[in-house]
Amino acid sequence: NSKKIPPTMKSQPYLIIANISKLPNIKCLLRNAISAGCKTVFVAGQRKFNFDPNSDTSDIPQNIKPFLKKGLLQIVRFNKLKECIDHVHALGIKVVGVEIDETSVDVENTGDCFFGDTAFMMGNEGQGMNEKQMSLCDGFVKISQYGGGTASLNVSVAAGIILHRFYAWEQSQSRHQNKEELSKP
Repeated sequence: NSKKIPPTMKSQPYLIIANISKLPNIKCLLRNAISAGCKTVFVAGQRKFNFDPNSDTSDIPQNIKPFLKKGLLQIVRFNKLKECIDHVHALGIKVVGVEIDETSVDVENTGDCFFGDTAFMMGNEGQGMNEKQMSLCDGFVKISQYGGGTASLNVSVAAGIILHRFYAWEQSQSRHQNKEELSKP
């Protein structure tokens, strides 16, 4: 007489690409999204990047195109950041900026910085997040650094760390939910 573990609603990660200057970084952000299990990437602006996987001049990396064609990854585009964030919020997704700010929570404190479906918005490669981006976020996370150098990481490296920490947090949440279900009479 074994108990069947019910399927759990997993918290989903999303990525918002806005105000990213360099084409290679956008490509790496898309690769990070795939590897972290993002099903949707929201894009605001970014007019210089061709996100059409069927175009002869597409900027989408070849290894990402099959995920788009099979529907395993969706890219949803918006002209303006505000309409992107409004859409994300309408879906019940929190927007968390990755930025060093006095209100930022260290990503190592996963219980304090992750809370369900979350869309992560990265800062620009040179200046970080601008005021408009920051004003539209529900909260912020940061990656602590321990060396004496500049407090900056490549945007795709930072995204990879944040998405990996989210995945590890989500997995621990799922294990905890499954233990609770098994302990019920």
